[in-house]
Amino acid sequence: MMTRDTIRRGLFGLLLLGVVLTLTGCRGTTWSKKEEVRIGQQVAAEVEKAYKLDPDPAVQQRVQSIGQRLVAVAGDKDFQYSFKVLDSKEINAFALPGGPIYVFRGLIDKVGDDDDMLAGVLAHEMAHVNRRHANKQYTQGLWRGIVIALATKGTVQDIAQITDALLQLRYSRQHEYEADRLAVEYAYKAGYDPHGMLRFLEMLQQEEKIGNRWVETNLRTHPFSDRRAAEVRKHIERITGQPVREAAR
Repeated sequence: MMTRDTIRRGLFGLLLLGVVLTLTGCRGTTWSKKEEVRIGQQVAAEVEKAYKLDPDPAVQQRVQSIGQRLVAVAGDKDFQYSFKVLDSKEINAFALPGGPIYVFRGLIDKVGDDDDMLAGVLAHEMAHVNRRHANKQYTQGLWRGIVIALATKGTVQDIAQITDALLQLRYSRQHEYEADRLAVEYAYKAGYDPHGMLRFLEMLQQEEKIGNRWVETNLRTHPFSDRRAAEVRKHIERITGQPVREAAR
C-alpha cells in the first residue's frame, strides 16, 4: 500500500539492498523462507532509517498486541513478525517479506478505537506475508530486474529511474482478494469481529468519493474497494453462517 509521496525519501537505502541481495546469494528463481526473513529484516532497517517510529508507546503497544493475537492463530513459525507504527499522516500500511508489518499513524487515527477494523488491516498485511506474495513478485521478474539494475548501476541518475520502477511493483488483484479472504479468517479466529475488514474497505469507498488523493493513488495498484467489499461480505457470511448485518454496511 505504499505510495510515491510517502516513501521516495527513504528509497535510496532500500534500493541499495538490491546489491546486497545479489552478492549474498539470492540469484535463484525464488527466495527461501530464510532468505525472505533476511531480506525483510534488512529492508525494515532501511525503512526505520527513512521514517521515525511513532513516539506514543500506547499506540505501538496497541498495534503489537493486536498483531500478536493474529500471529497466535495464523502465524508461520518460519517467519519473524513485527508490528510497528510509523509517524506519518498517511492512511497506509504495508508488509515486508518474512514478517515486518508497518502501519502509518494516519491510518491509526482514521480507524479510531475500532480494534476490529485495525485487526482486519493487520491481518490483510499478514496474509501477504504468509502467502509469500512478494516472493511471487520476484519469480515474475518484478523485483529481479531492479536487483540486477542496482548491481550494475547505482548512480544518482539511475536511482531515480529504479525508484520509479520499484514504485510500479504491485500485488495482483488475485493476491489482494486472497489477502482479504485470509484477513477475514485470521481476524475471526483471533476473536475479532470480521466485519472490521469490511468497515475499513467501506471507509476507503467513502474517502474515494470525496476525492482523497491517497485513495485515488492507492487504487491504481489495488482492486477497487467496492469489488473488494463485495467479496469480503461473502467471506464473512461463509465463516459466520450469518448474513452481513446492515450496521457494518
